[in-house]
Amino acid sequence: MKEEKQYKTLFKATSLFGLVEILRLLLKIITNWAASNFLGTKGFGLVGLIENTVQLISSFSSLGINFTGVREIAANKTNDIEFHKTIKAVSQFSLFTGIISAIISIIFASRLSIETFKTTEYFYWFIALSVYFVATSYTQSKIIYLEGSQNFKKLININIIVNVINSIIVLAVYYFFKTQGILIAMIINSLIALVLYIKLSNTPNENIELTAAERKIYFKKFIKSGSLLALNTTIGLACFYIIRKYFVDTNEELLSFYNAANLIIVSYLGIIFIAMGKFFFPKLSQSVKNHDITNQLINNQLELSLLIILPAIILIYTFADFFIKILFSSAFLPIYDILIFGLVSIVFRSFNYAVGYLLLSHQNFKQYFYINAVSDILNTVLTIVFYEKWGLIGIGFSTFVNYLFSAIYIYYYTSKNYSFKISNFVKNQFFITLIIISIIVCSNFFMDKLYFTIISGIFFVISAVYSIKKIDEYILDFKIHNKIKSLF
Repeated sequence: MKEEKQYKTLFKATSLFGLVEILRLLLKIITNWAASNFLGTKGFGLVGLIENTVQLISSFSSLGINFTGVREIAANKTNDIEFHKTIKAVSQFSLFTGIISAIISIIFASRLSIETFKTTEYFYWFIALSVYFVATSYTQSKIIYLEGSQNFKKLININIIVNVINSIIVLAVYYFFKTQGILIAMIINSLIALVLYIKLSNTPNENIELTAAERKIYFKKFIKSGSLLALNTTIGLACFYIIRKYFVDTNEELLSFYNAANLIIVSYLGIIFIAMGKFFFPKLSQSVKNHDITNQLINNQLELSLLIILPAIILIYTFADFFIKILFSSAFLPIYDILIFGLVSIVFRSFNYAVGYLLLSHQNFKQYFYINAVSDILNTVLTIVFYEKWGLIGIGFSTFVNYLFSAIYIYYYTSKNYSFKISNFVKNQFFITLIIISIIVCSNFFMDKLYFTIISGIFFVISAVYSIKKIDEYILDFKIHNKIKSLF
């Protein structure tokens, strides 16, 4: 009964944040379509390059406050005074990191312009983006408060409003200002998000004061806990930046293909991982002292992830050309070569996320840093080498190999140090999932398009029916089964 309740809790949380991410996905599809059509394939690649540069600066100076802040607020929730002081400290620290990001952007504006655009002509873009950095960082403090206090309903509602407004602005400025609209949209949207989160988050006791000594203690704690996480993110973005720079120097259209494929693999099919991070990580941290509950929680999350992921992956295989044309345009059809193996990697990515959070819940930031740093560097090397050898197929294959190696090591480390074990049922589910996807991948290379579509379509129906059946059993108390039974 307890396990059944856990399934329901996990699924409910995943569903709530999943719905928000689906909305974000739909809006992203619209804005990506606008970028690819209003800005062209080269302009579309430029959007990804600018966003990567901005993320690189932010991650370097944020010092992992998005992780440490949530954990500290959640940990002090039962202590009213400490709870409010922590919220205040997170707000001040976030503002501080935003100012640092802005200063970096202004000082290195010319250099950043050269690295991004191969000219100093756009140095003023990065000076203007200083506003974006401050606004976004302070907005993040409000999000951290809502996540740490587990006020998910309010977080979701604000999220929806912000995403809808942001998408409308992106469409308008891309249409009227073309490439210049990238900068305009980023600044306007950051300011709108800031105003909405300040007005609607209802952060408590904003007027509470911290002494200089208290502020020093909090800031020191945030820096100590988050420095490795920040460095981790920075290394990841730097590696991603190197890949993008290599592609843009090789062929600017290649960068657009790479960005588009990543949107499908990382963003569009990454809904489950975002939802996992919002609820699963705090839940795992609370139960980390109980080995049995921890193992059960991770296995349950793995099973639910596979139930959602497998039908989604097969659906994209089956109607890849259609989805690519709808999401982007017919000019982006070559990205299917990246997706052939790139989609397989998502299975291992789901494992890495669920089990990898065990390291963070134990506050083993050092090992978490090593795993991710090595993975990012390996991904950079493999992507470039495999592309040189096999073209676009090599890019997807590099992602697959990277996530596979990471999954093997993470399982080895957590089983040895935290006695984590995958249940036999989940093992079988992983095995069956990989068998099905392997058949589909092989069919792609050795069968005509029509036969491949028929085979992958059959597997989609089978996997979707199985997933619905299991979700009905775990979550809905056989409501779907009983409804169908009553019809006959």
